[in-house]
Amino acid sequence: MTEGRLPDAAAREAIEHDLDTTFLAEAGAGSGKTTSLVKRMVALLTAGRATASSLAAVTFTRKAAAQLRQRFQIALEEAAGTAEPHCIYE
Repeated sequence: MTEGRLPDAAAREAIEHDLDTTFLAEAGAGSGKTTSLVKRMVALLTAGRATASSLAAVTFTRKAAAQLRQRFQIALEEAAGTAEPHCIYE
């Protein structure tokens, strides 16, 4: 492993960039699943592979759904250049 690079960095990059593959991300709390999902959703929109109304994301709690919705909106606003940058990777 390269210092400063996560052991699963290749998997994280595939989730964001390999838009022709379906993935199941199973990991513990705080591991970055929401961040990876938000990045993938924005990548799908940016690439013209999906529209916001055609995307669906499944979470297991209302709290997780609210957090995903908030992070996705912030990421969309940042991508569109209509908002002050926020850190969605906390």
